[in-house]
Amino acid sequence: MGDVILAPFSSIGMINASNLRWLVKCAFAAASALLLCAAAKPWLPRVQAPPTTVRDASLFALNRYLSEPNPDVVLLGSSLTARIKEQYFATLRVTNLGILGGSPLTGLRIILLTPQSPPKTILIETNLLSNVADETLVENFATQGHDFFFRPVRMAHAAYENWNHAPVNRVRSMADADRVLKEAPQEYDNQVYLDRLTKAYGQDASVLLQKNVDQLAKLVSSARGLGARVLLFELPYPDQLDQTRVALDTRRIALSRFGDPHEWLHLTIAKSELRWPDGAHFDERSAVLAARAIEQAIGEPSEAPTLRNIPARVHP
Repeated sequence: MGDVILAPFSSIGMINASNLRWLVKCAFAAASALLLCAAAKPWLPRVQAPPTTVRDASLFALNRYLSEPNPDVVLLGSSLTARIKEQYFATLRVTNLGILGGSPLTGLRIILLTPQSPPKTILIETNLLSNVADETLVENFATQGHDFFFRPVRMAHAAYENWNHAPVNRVRSMADADRVLKEAPQEYDNQVYLDRLTKAYGQDASVLLQKNVDQLAKLVSSARGLGARVLLFELPYPDQLDQTRVALDTRRIALSRFGDPHEWLHLTIAKSELRWPDGAHFDERSAVLAARAIEQAIGEPSEAPTLRNIPARVHP
């Protein structure tokens, strides 16, 4: 049998001690990195992770709202409001927090939960008040919902995405909007969509509407208590949807809680100029017209709303 050479116990001990020192160094480096990220977090811009779905595109506007100076006006609402792009406004600095498939409750709760003071003017679309707040977005953007640690790779990715989706050049966008207004209204074959929406809008959503309007009233009161001017507005519907059950119930319930005419923004829009390609949402030209109507209405005195057409004076 060959000789068996055993390593001295002292050599094994030296190897184990060396490994232990490296382990301690690695643990110390990891702990230091975590502490550094935690310490840096409060001083860094509050940027959420980049969006991964179409609906999450609202993250870009929410990120800008949290990281930039307060705009003149914040728009809250559903995808109907989201179509009125910020660059369509000629004289106002606007942040549009309209959320695809969402509710104005989401944006208003985020505004009230963030530490910065609310914007001077908050405009709330009332067309789709049957949608509930997006609790995930509220949690992510509320003060308590942010990560304790700074995540370098994630934040770099989010910062790049937000930079890549920054607002377009204002001068160029205004020129484009003016060009669109000079064009004749387009015609769309949207009857199939209108028929589907008419059926959907014929359902009874009064219980959910009442619950959401009650919550909205409390949030509006809180925002006004912080010095914000809060006005509600309704965007014009296509004629076929204007007198559906959901539209009528929404107006009735909204007026029951917001009966003061000075709480409403009254939009003057020639309805014959408006188009809804999918039966519900404005096309680009119509959205520009709505933006200009909002700008005009903000400085005008309010008039008493009616059940038939709360805030929008539409001309056939």
